Amino acid sequence: YARKISSVIDAGVKFNYHSVKVAGYGTSSAVNFELGTILHLTDKLHTGLHIYNPTSSKLSKSGNEKLAAIYRFGLGYEASKNVFVSTEIVKQEDKDMSVNAGLQYNLHEKVFLRAGISTLSNNSYLGLGLRLNFGRIDINAAYHPQLGFTPGVLLIINMKKS
Repeated sequence: YARKISSVIDAGVKFNYHSVKVAGYGTSSAVNFELGTILHLTDKLHTGLHIYNPTSSKLSKSGNEKLAAIYRFGLGYEASKNVFVSTEIVKQEDKDMSVNAGLQYNLHEKVFLRAGISTLSNNSYLGLGLRLNFGRIDINAAYHPQLGFTPGVLLIINMKKS
């Protein structure tokens, strides 16, 4: 659930239900939540904070398995009508801090390119996005040192009538 609080602040909350079933071992589940806010510091400079699972929900009754808490802080700058630059700091429970950086370039009002990198996993990605009348389609490819090449597709559909 998300709302525009004012012309400067957007905020949201999300509740999640996780379930894991392993044959011969049974089923475990957990409920958690996440919070986020975006502050529009100027028309071109934005900052955000996202907190996922701050209570470190347990996945098993024994308490040995749990979902990690993740904290993110980011900045985004619209350098021009065609260029958006962003960076974020991510701290996941029991892991080192990561810095992620990204760049989006609008080739046309309906076509954009993206690229980014993550310092913790040395992961990088490239993407192409198309804005359509009904929403957006993003096609991307990432390379991870251990997992290799990973393609992806994102489909966003606008449900509101314009």
